[in-house]
Amino acid sequence: MDSLKQKALDYTLGVLPKEESLLFEALLDDSDDARQCLTLAQEDCLNLAHSSKPVSLGIEVRHRILENCQPSPDFDPFLASDSIETLRKNFCKPNNRYVGGGGSVHLDGIGNSRVEDEINQLYENLVTITPLVAGDSLAATGQMSNLKSALKKMPSFTSSIDSLLTQPIGHERRILQSVQRSLLSSMPSLSFFSDRLTGGSDSMGDVRRLFYLCRDQLKIMRASFGDLDPSRLVEDEKLRLHSAGLLKTKWWGAEHAYFSSQGKVRCGHFFDGPVTERCVEFAEYDANMYCLANLLSPRSATGEFQMELVKDAVPNCILAIATAETKADDHEEIDTIVNGIEVMNGKLGQDQVLWQLITDSMARAHPHSSLSDLRKASLFGCQRMEKSTYLWFAWPAIENVQGGAEA
Repeated sequence: MDSLKQKALDYTLGVLPKEESLLFEALLDDSDDARQCLTLAQEDCLNLAHSSKPVSLGIEVRHRILENCQPSPDFDPFLASDSIETLRKNFCKPNNRYVGGGGSVHLDGIGNSRVEDEINQLYENLVTITPLVAGDSLAATGQMSNLKSALKKMPSFTSSIDSLLTQPIGHERRILQSVQRSLLSSMPSLSFFSDRLTGGSDSMGDVRRLFYLCRDQLKIMRASFGDLDPSRLVEDEKLRLHSAGLLKTKWWGAEHAYFSSQGKVRCGHFFDGPVTERCVEFAEYDANMYCLANLLSPRSATGEFQMELVKDAVPNCILAIATAETKADDHEEIDTIVNGIEVMNGKLGQDQVLWQLITDSMARAHPHSSLSDLRKASLFGCQRMEKSTYLWFAWPAIENVQGGAEA
C-alpha cells in the first residue's frame, strides 16, 4: 500500500516515468485503493501548493506536457468535404438503437472441431494472461518473469492465428466473419506485443498495451461466439455506457501493430461522452476501430496515423476517423478495397476482409438500408485529401449524458 501511495504521489507530481504513468492509469480502472491513493495525493499537493515556492519543471514533466500539447490535427477541411456533406444530408438515426451482438454465432456451429478447440484454447490462454498484465501485476512493476514464463508455456498467439486462418470453416458468412473478427481485429497487435515480450523486450509500455489488447480481444471473442463464455457475456449485455475517453486512453500515443508492421497513434478530437450503451456493442465498435487501424497503419508514409472520434459534426452521429499521410499507390490499394473491387488473393484479400467486417457491422447498426445505400449516403468511405488518406464510419450517437463505464 505504501508503494501505491508513493506511485500516486509521483503521478500527481508528474515525475512518474511515462510508461509507469500509463500503467498506473490502467490500474485506476480496476482498483479502489489506487483511486483513493490518487485522491489523497491530489489533496496533499493542493494543500502544499499554498505554501510552496515555484520551481522549474523537470525534463520528464516538460516532455510529457509538450507531447500532450501538440496541436490537434486540423480536421475542418475533411469535415467540410463533399463526402461528409453527403453524410450530413443523408444520415438518419435509427428508431431502435443497435445494442451489439448481431454478428454473434455459436462456436459449435463452425463444423470443424479443430477450429472450435483452438478458439476455445486461445480464449482460455488470454484469460490466463490478462491478470499477469493488469495494473496491479508484477509485470506492471517491471518484474516480467511470471508473465514470460506463462507466455512460453503456451503456443504463441501468432502461431494460433496462422493455424486458424488455414483451417476450412465453411461458407456461412456470419460464422466465417466471427472467426475473422476474432483473428484479424485486435489479435494481430496482441500477438506482436506478446512475441516481443517473449523475445527479450522488457518494456512496461508493452505490458500496458498487452493489457488493453487482452481485455479488448476477450470481449470481441465473446461478442463473436455466444457460447464461448456465457456467464461473462451476460455481463457484457447489460446496459452500461462506455465513453469516448476510454478509447482515447488506450489509443493516445500507443504503438499499434498489424502483424509485423508498426505505427504510432495520435489522437486529438475525441469528444467527451458515451459512444455505446453496452459492452457487447463496445466490443463491436472496438473491432471496427482496430480494422481501420490495421488497414491504414501499414500504409502510413511517416509511421504515424491518427484516430479520432468526432461528435456533432454530423447531427446525431459519431464519426470514427483514421487518417495518415500515404503514398499514391498505397491510397489506391485502400480505395480498391473500400470500393468493393474483388481481390481475394494475398494481402489485399485479407485487407478486404477487414473492410467487410466494418461494412457488415454498419449494416447491423443501420438495419433499414442496404450496403449500397449506406455507401452512397457516405456512412463509410475512403477519401484522399492532399497527401493523406481518410477512412471513416458513422455510428448513431447517444444523447448527451455524463460519464461512461470502463471498457
